[in-house]
Amino acid sequence: MDIEEIKKELERELGPKLYLHSLGTMEEAGKLASLYGCDIQKARIAGLLHDCGKASCKDNLKHAKKSAELAGTRYGVKDKSIMDAILYHTTGRVNMTLLEKIIFIADKIEPARHYEGVEEIRKEAYKDLDSAIIKSLESTIEYVKKRNMVLDMESVNTLNYLKEGK
Repeated sequence: MDIEEIKKELERELGPKLYLHSLGTMEEAGKLASLYGCDIQKARIAGLLHDCGKASCKDNLKHAKKSAELAGTRYGVKDKSIMDAILYHTTGRVNMTLLEKIIFIADKIEPARHYEGVEEIRKEAYKDLDSAIIKSLESTIEYVKKRNMVLDMESVNTLNYLKEGK
């Protein structure tokens, strides 16, 4: 399936808000890929499909896995790097690839995102990708802790790994 076919399918499958978020993530991923020398087409596809399973997944913590599966089964993605970028877009992981980092941060900073600190993370993403991811993870972890929500330890491991590299 090409990107235009995927867009048409997603527009039918996702609600308008999630569809616009997916388009915004795709565009942001393309810009970041261009800046950092990553495959732009792969970044755009991963950005577009990163939440394709969210509408059909009741458990928000598991939507990334569902999205990676659907990318392969429904949308014909065979590239493991794209599927991994989708799989790790919510938590990150230790030793992320450039594509994984781009999808992770593009999801957090796409234009429809409005939360405290997002402008600072947006600016940082275009200067230092790892620093932007660190800021994003710190913000997310603080948010989750304040609300007594379940914290995925993969996010903590990712944060610690990136901080060690700084």
